[in-house]
Amino acid sequence: MASRKSFNEPSNIMEARTKNMLRLKLKIKDPLVTKHAFAIALGNLYHDEINVDDVDVVGVLAAASALKFKDLEKKCTEVMMNTIKSKSVCAYHNSAAKYGVGLVTNACEKWLELNLIPKLSVQIQLRELPLELLQIVIKSNRLFTFNENAIYKVLCYWIFLQNHPNIQLMPSMSTVLTYFNSLPKSSSYIEREEGQIYAGLFMSIRLHGVLDTKQLEDMLKMNVIPQAWVLKTLNLHYQALQGGGDLPSMMSFDRDAIRTGFIIDQEPQYHADIFSLHGFHFELKASRVGNGQSTYQFYMQRLKPNDPTLSFRACERQTFSLRQDREVRYSIRVQCIIKGQVYSFSTGVLSKRFGLGSKTSRSEILTLEGLKLPIYVTYSLFFPPS
Repeated sequence: MASRKSFNEPSNIMEARTKNMLRLKLKIKDPLVTKHAFAIALGNLYHDEINVDDVDVVGVLAAASALKFKDLEKKCTEVMMNTIKSKSVCAYHNSAAKYGVGLVTNACEKWLELNLIPKLSVQIQLRELPLELLQIVIKSNRLFTFNENAIYKVLCYWIFLQNHPNIQLMPSMSTVLTYFNSLPKSSSYIEREEGQIYAGLFMSIRLHGVLDTKQLEDMLKMNVIPQAWVLKTLNLHYQALQGGGDLPSMMSFDRDAIRTGFIIDQEPQYHADIFSLHGFHFELKASRVGNGQSTYQFYMQRLKPNDPTLSFRACERQTFSLRQDREVRYSIRVQCIIKGQVYSFSTGVLSKRFGLGSKTSRSEILTLEGLKLPIYVTYSLFFPPS
């Protein structure tokens, strides 16, 4: 039996065939279309089943767009939707916006609303986040944050990374603080020419929600924002303590409510935080209920000055209002990812006069079924003028 000749055997190459071979030259002026990505795109033209790895998907989407290969574009969209994470979200958003894949663009923005603070803020890929996208995310009412100061910190990290493009490891907060401390003190960073472009970012922070004096002192030392902003915040806190919690200049819940949040991501699937605001103290609760694995309840409760839930330090050092009731506008927002889609549930904006009795101290209870870990919980509170 004669042996099979290889494809490159000279006798297999017919002169007539090579003379009539059609050569195509494509001029593609897109830096995302690499030879490797283009080869994968062309290879998929000859396969019954389209296959793309997530490490190649950005370049392959670019090649598919150049070739008008719709089925491959659809596959790239599917791969991106299932592999959004800290290392890929910025590249995915950039390419999806460039090639008009709105499904991926929206998914990346929703992922950032949940994970900018808890995940991306501690990864070097934070530097890849464009200014315009960062502005959109921090202005979103769906943004998850542990507190208002966390937003300030992530902006400082981001600016540090823009000014140090060659570092390979995420810096510590002390490194960032030292860097800003080393800059001229004649004006704040965002008032100088090189920092003015970032002023809008810091104007989106609800500074009156930064309640820890140590954090405000760090802001004064860093001199990123005008000292007048910080001093105004301290003055507002003093006025609120003197006025039973009232902040007359704060009128809009969407713009002025103070946010605090936590994430439920492991056992025990129960969480409670203490939130203190101008002499009023609340316990923020979330717990799994019933026999199922996915039903949770969320609510908040005002605490008495002698409540055993409060730490000794809180009882000894913090201010307590003796007002029998306090009108509070609040909302509870719960978000999680189910089958790749971000789902958001909310009480909406509610109003209640929180007293100290068992019947008046508790908010409405938000009960939700079918939740998947991790669960992102945000409580927003606002004291209207009384």
